[in-house]
Amino acid sequence: MKRDYDVRILEREYKIGDLVYVLDTAKIKGRAKKLDPPWKGPGLVCEKLSSYVYKIKLQKSVLTINHDRLKPCKDREVPPWLKQCQHRLQDGEDVTKATNPDLYCLCRKPDDELFMIQCDFCNEWYHGACVDLTPELADTMVKFRCPRSELWHRKVTLHIKANIPVV
Repeated sequence: MKRDYDVRILEREYKIGDLVYVLDTAKIKGRAKKLDPPWKGPGLVCEKLSSYVYKIKLQKSVLTINHDRLKPCKDREVPPWLKQCQHRLQDGEDVTKATNPDLYCLCRKPDDELFMIQCDFCNEWYHGACVDLTPELADTMVKFRCPRSELWHRKVTLHIKANIPVV
């Protein structure tokens, strides 16, 4: 049986920088499999780990995949992020590392090099403009409690007063 499989197997060689689709066999609970597309991608071959295993960069993740779960991408138009990754890969950069900056605050945006303050209760960082604080006002405060921690504190206080368990 294995011998028959080995004879019929289609072995494709991919080069670094090739565009491929990845077979998606994940089953998501509550979703009909037949309505989901069977292929993810396109992705970029970043590294050849062995003659059968490749490291593939998708838009939001990097996967290590066997060659028989890949198929070549023959699309005429390639997404802009993929073109940028191809150029960076040709320049010798490592495209597998995350380039997304850390996100902070209620607005979920990165550090903008302006005033930021850390909540003393949840340790999350906030932009001063998002929580209406200036550096001068922050200097006068003993402790800063963010809006999220303030809501949690109010909820806990109300539940304790009403003798209701906190969920």
